[in-house]
Amino acid sequence: MGEDTAASSFITDAQILNFLNEAQRKICWEGNVILTCATASTVASQEHYSVPTDYIKIHAVFLYRSAGAQLKLTPISLNSRDPRKTTGDPQFYYIAGINVSGANSPDFGLNPIPSSSGSADLEIYFTQSPLAMVNGGQAPEVQAHWQDALVPYALWKTYLRAGKEYLPMAQMMRQEWQDWVTKARQYSQQLRLDSPQTIQDTAGYLNVVYA
Repeated sequence: MGEDTAASSFITDAQILNFLNEAQRKICWEGNVILTCATASTVASQEHYSVPTDYIKIHAVFLYRSAGAQLKLTPISLNSRDPRKTTGDPQFYYIAGINVSGANSPDFGLNPIPSSSGSADLEIYFTQSPLAMVNGGQAPEVQAHWQDALVPYALWKTYLRAGKEYLPMAQMMRQEWQDWVTKARQYSQQLRLDSPQTIQDTAGYLNVVYA
């Protein structure tokens, strides 16, 4: 029952591997589990710039000109794009896409459009989709504390294929998977504490008494 092909068991190693890959992709989509950075070079009069194919969502874009602007670009909506195509130092970016040889390719646009070219002067920070495991001996790309989330997902999908008598186990594994999804949605980044921090008043500004 539930087999793709006739076999002595209701699930194959390849199918289990597929479920594990599905799980790590979904857990990365739900939370910032894999954050990374890519660089690109601005090109004079070029508005659109491609993003890596494994990106899920962009968090920030920084511009570092050796002589000129060095700033975090402000995200804007596609509808806020400058229709005049003004050139200058970019200050804004928007998420878009472009047709490449008949296939859509995700990218982002810069406004104003760069008036001069740079070298690796764009840094794009984004949530990345994990590398797919191609065999059972390959470890998931997600960190060890997220790998525990893959097991209940794979078991949930496996029990669903096994038949009605396994539905209680499937439901239990589905609930455990949903608990991991909730954790992923609440997760920001393991090296940052998302709570207010006290700034050290090394200059003594807080001690100034105004008459």
